[in-house]
Amino acid sequence: MTIERIHSRSFFRAVFPFLIAFTALFLLIWPTVEGIVSRWFKFDESYSHGLLLLLVSVVLVVRTVKRESPVTGFYPLWLFPFALALLAYGLGDILRLQALREITVVPLLLGILAIFLGWRQVKAFIIPVGVLFFAVPVWDYLSWTLQLITVEINRLLLGFLGIDFKVEGVFVFLIGVGTFEVAHGCSGLRYLLVGQSLAALYGELNFSRLRSRIGLFLIAVVLSLMANWIRVFVIIYMGYETDMETSLIRDHDNFGWWVFAATLVPLFYIGRKLESNTIEKKAVDEGATVATNVQSQRRLWTGVLVVSVLPFVVGAVLPSSAGQIKPSPDAFDFNLDEDRYAPLFGNRLNGWRPQIRNPDLVFTRTMFYREAASGDEGPDQQLFVGVYSYEHQRHRAELVQYWNHIYDRSEWVPDGFFKVKSPSGIPLQGLTLRNLESGQIIHLAYGYYVAGFWETDQLRAKLAQVASFFSSRTDASAVIFGVACDSCDGEAALGELVGNIMPTVVGQVDQYFLQ
Repeated sequence: MTIERIHSRSFFRAVFPFLIAFTALFLLIWPTVEGIVSRWFKFDESYSHGLLLLLVSVVLVVRTVKRESPVTGFYPLWLFPFALALLAYGLGDILRLQALREITVVPLLLGILAIFLGWRQVKAFIIPVGVLFFAVPVWDYLSWTLQLITVEINRLLLGFLGIDFKVEGVFVFLIGVGTFEVAHGCSGLRYLLVGQSLAALYGELNFSRLRSRIGLFLIAVVLSLMANWIRVFVIIYMGYETDMETSLIRDHDNFGWWVFAATLVPLFYIGRKLESNTIEKKAVDEGATVATNVQSQRRLWTGVLVVSVLPFVVGAVLPSSAGQIKPSPDAFDFNLDEDRYAPLFGNRLNGWRPQIRNPDLVFTRTMFYREAASGDEGPDQQLFVGVYSYEHQRHRAELVQYWNHIYDRSEWVPDGFFKVKSPSGIPLQGLTLRNLESGQIIHLAYGYYVAGFWETDQLRAKLAQVASFFSSRTDASAVIFGVACDSCDGEAALGELVGNIMPTVVGQVDQYFLQ
């Protein structure tokens, strides 16, 4: 019993410095960690493996501790990269760039380990902790590139079969058959992340040579991408052969995982070959252990104090990024020409409405031209005007965020793109949508109005947030116009609506935020 108490006491003394340092760090980065974990619970997205990867990481860390028996010390040289990571996190907080905050989480964790263990000991923890990077939702920025690569591969494959098709952006139009969108979920990102994670874990458990680990990792990347290319090609081809009646169109997720599982067979076969053909005996690093008398307790606790204070200093100088989320948005009080436009009941346009999360102020109106309605017949055009504004951007209340979409991709598919110009020359992005079930067509024009600047691209709208730190305006708005009609020229009708309404809407938005 006495020996067990001694062991427990020594174990507590060994981990206590880490507990203090990690607690101080998590008090700073908790909103970001919470956002990452919330993505793990979305089981139909690319990061649903995050919870499992966290469990694997914990097991690997415990395994490494038992194997290496690390000795705690203080290595002040590593304070510099740790401080740089804190600075990057603070910059991401100031600019409201969630990706920059998220990308620093794993380096911050490894930074604390390096400060107390030094390079010779911390390098054994790089993979056990680093695998969490494959569950951090910063990989979405690869999605667009992966979508374009997938489209080009399928353009090549479909060309060999003599199929009549054309490609526009991420849309594959099968002439006379239908349209496929290589959307975010078809980029292959989820297969890539899982493949990378498996390759990293296999290398950690079975390889000691860096060359073997890198080789297997690169092979996993290629095979994971190939699985997605094959999946998308088969779905498009079967859609062509069955006149869009194949069940693979709606059940493509399960089919994709079966294809991906098939690619794991050659991956693990190659891994086994590398394992048997390479001398994989771990060399003993004589300098890996540190005598307990090298670092005094006073020096160690000085390091604990410095590491714990740094996150509090960064947190104290940063502006609050939390902010209060309104339970329901306030209403803009806009005045439109009531003699010209009559309201319609509801805030949807043929079942469509944008997906905007946690706005502070909202104005939506569905209406029609009064002079166009005659007799018992209803209006031949339905019009939509929507303004979704944030007084200032903060965590979970940002104009450009993962949950904000112009349309629900499970219900609508784009049929074309065009440009719309306002009377003041401001360009808006034009979009024609078709409902997947009813086949109804609507036409939209939208733009992002950030701190007085207009953008049509989400990335540029995100970067425009920087301007709010150098001006008196902190607002950001999505401005959307829509037209639904059966026999009219939708693009022309949309252009007329923008020309009539946009100056009034923008003027009243400016008046509200500049007062």
